[in-house]
Amino acid sequence: MADVRPWLNHNGLAVYRIAVGEPIVFMPGPHRFERVGLAGADALIAGLVKLGRQVLTFDPPGSGLSTRVARPGLTEMHTCVDEVLACAGLSEPVDFIGHSMGGLVTLAYALERPARARRIVLVGTGSGRPAYTKAPGALWNAGHPGFRRMAMLGILQQAWPARGPERVLNNLIQEESFVDRGLADHRQVGWRDWFRAREGWAGWHWQARKLDYSHRLTEITAPCLILCGRHDPQFPLACSEQLAQGIPDAHLVVFEHSGHSPFIEEPAAFWAAVDRFVG
Repeated sequence: MADVRPWLNHNGLAVYRIAVGEPIVFMPGPHRFERVGLAGADALIAGLVKLGRQVLTFDPPGSGLSTRVARPGLTEMHTCVDEVLACAGLSEPVDFIGHSMGGLVTLAYALERPARARRIVLVGTGSGRPAYTKAPGALWNAGHPGFRRMAMLGILQQAWPARGPERVLNNLIQEESFVDRGLADHRQVGWRDWFRAREGWAGWHWQARKLDYSHRLTEITAPCLILCGRHDPQFPLACSEQLAQGIPDAHLVVFEHSGHSPFIEEPAAFWAAVDRFVG
């Protein structure tokens, strides 16, 4: 993706408006600890631009080029989206796309602001904590073979709030999340990272423990495309099936040879499905 520069709104939020065309909001992960530039975010943004869409997104408070301090709670993320739409001068409903935890935030936003969402694309996500901790094969399910190692790293991550533990844990999650592990986006970990404060919303996962929208899925009024890799360990297929069964106007597409990022492992099929829905 070509380098893009954001503008800071009056509240210190770094807002990105990428390319031209019909706008679509790309919801960033609220826990992201680095700016737009992660491989997954770049791949999704680049794909949307190729479809002729203008991508609206932002650096969550506390990360990237945003100067606003992160505050706990989904209300902050919802406020950020409202500000992005205001910056773009949009008052009519628009399309949304969210991946993983960004998809969970998108789901929450559509429930709280139903008049703002025209169509929704949810990629590798679910209805909340019960979905991604109890589903068979989930990374945070105690039955997963790598659970103990990841739990120990998670504890270290909380106790030692630096980039080192964060990146080591993320690298492990990346390896588990691809069918082709050679596609995993490993972040280099240097000795300075063990003493350099991490960015982003360090407490997001503790906040996410409280989230469960499974009982509200029937309230989603916008058409919804649900995309999931069959081998996704972060939000396993059962999470997407639950969404598809609960959301009234939903369509599920499963990618047989993908993990958590089908837009990287099966890009042609992935973008064909997105194009049919929002094209």
